[in-house]
Amino acid sequence: MAWRFEVYETLGSTSDLCKEKAEARAHERLAIQALFQTSGRGTRGRSWVDPGGNLAISLLFKPQNPEKFLTACPFLTALALYETAQSFCPSKAEFLLKWPNDLLLNERKMAGVLIEAGGIASNRWVVVGIGANLAQAPDVPGRQLAALSEVAPAVDPIKFGEALTAEMDRWITAWNDHGFEVIRRAWLKRAHPVGRHLAVQRGETYITGSFSGLDEQGRLLLALPGGETIPVITGDILLG
Repeated sequence: MAWRFEVYETLGSTSDLCKEKAEARAHERLAIQALFQTSGRGTRGRSWVDPGGNLAISLLFKPQNPEKFLTACPFLTALALYETAQSFCPSKAEFLLKWPNDLLLNERKMAGVLIEAGGIASNRWVVVGIGANLAQAPDVPGRQLAALSEVAPAVDPIKFGEALTAEMDRWITAWNDHGFEVIRRAWLKRAHPVGRHLAVQRGETYITGSFSGLDEQGRLLLALPGGETIPVITGDILLG
């Protein structure tokens, strides 16, 4: 079944509208896209600033096994973002995935993902909101951001959105056919390398160590200075 695109000149939040349609029992494979978004949201309640010309899109899924899909979804989406961005570059660019689903360009964040789930037993849904700086990176104090325009010619956000849904389909098919291990290996090839120093921030608390891979649930494995390796379920990752 083909993706159905609804493209709006301006929206408050593509994910809010997508969730409304999900609750109203819209069929899956619906893509809500805004050419300008006024109230975009990131993870942990952060705002996602949209200066215009960038990607603001939300995708509706209704998986048969929502819990299993939610485990894989951050990594499927990250891989789709990476491959889509690379496809618009005339030459290989320095993209990097940061756990679990941030896309970095030259070590600066270019794109992020917000995954939300809800519904009742007969209408379970997952909405994947994706924001990517295509034309310009917003000026956010204290944050280093990048835009695809630094390494590629001008990109039409609608064409980027169409390419992104095709990549999502490709990675979901790989996951359905071969399981999460294929996705885990593909993500690791495109991510910060094993051994990279990093810190996990949870509020005012920092845990420092080095990246030691992903486990079978997609949890980040953090090797501590004392030799212990712990799984990380949530937190902001700061690369050293």
